[in-house]
Amino acid sequence: MGLLVKLGLRRPMEWERPTVLDWLLNSPLQALVFHLYLLVLWLRGNPVKSPRNRQPIKIVLLSDTHDSIVENVPDGDLLIHCGDMVNDGSAASIQKQVDWLASLPHQHKVVICGNHDSWFDISARREEDTLGKKKVNMKDLHYLERKSITLAFQGGRKLNIYGAPDIPQCGGSEHAFQYTSDQNLWDGTIPLDTEILVTHTPPQHHLDLGIGCPHLLQEIWRKKPKLHVFGHVHWGRGVQPIYWDECQRSYEKIMSLPKRGPILDLLPHRAWLDLWWFLWYAIISVLWHWFMLGGAANGSVMVNAAMQHGTSGKLTKRPPITVEL
Repeated sequence: MGLLVKLGLRRPMEWERPTVLDWLLNSPLQALVFHLYLLVLWLRGNPVKSPRNRQPIKIVLLSDTHDSIVENVPDGDLLIHCGDMVNDGSAASIQKQVDWLASLPHQHKVVICGNHDSWFDISARREEDTLGKKKVNMKDLHYLERKSITLAFQGGRKLNIYGAPDIPQCGGSEHAFQYTSDQNLWDGTIPLDTEILVTHTPPQHHLDLGIGCPHLLQEIWRKKPKLHVFGHVHWGRGVQPIYWDECQRSYEKIMSLPKRGPILDLLPHRAWLDLWWFLWYAIISVLWHWFMLGGAANGSVMVNAAMQHGTSGKLTKRPPITVEL
């Protein structure tokens, strides 16, 4: 561990939030765009509103509980857990989490597998679980593994939900449903009528510390689910509005560029032109949103629902995130 890490000036690993010095040494230009984009989103607000004259559906979102029991889970109509229920991936550990989730009063409960929940992936399952033919009783939970479900709620409303556990390679063979960076497992997989997308991995450049999946990002640009919920990157926890417009596209383009460092970033190069386009789209998007649309907008929302406090191994003190559709 280097001196700057010991002094808290650099992060020790990519799973930690970047420090100011990390941003400046990697790419001052990307640092500027990243924080300006957050400002633009704040100015535009949340584009997802519950429908008028219809009862809203309250959705409670969890991820990355890692064997922990979350106290005081809010009431709601739908509970979603985005994986990494446990640490060791054993059937016994998963069953404890399933029993806890099943005890909650929500009308519907949806879960997917995270990379630590290895029992769900036969190729990653622990030897003792395989030899012992251990099973998990999912009770009233809807387990989604690359499949959809349509759930009915009070007032005659329905939601189409698609869930998939696949995740970019992040560990050894004991991690479930991994794929390599050159594999695109997402192309054409998400149904067009998906309203809620549940994955364990984040899409690239959104609540992901920069380590999300670019292939997933491409796929959701095509399908545009109203709500995309995920976890995996604990420090990425939060809520982000999504507008599917040129401002977002230009932001993602700049954040995808190679990191050139502070010296090369300050020299004139093509990314400067990308920056000016981003600033133009950002200004236009905010003005259009408030002066032409009156604050109304159509878009989506992404949620990183991780319940861990970063890489501490402890639960966050903040309550689970909730969304109304």
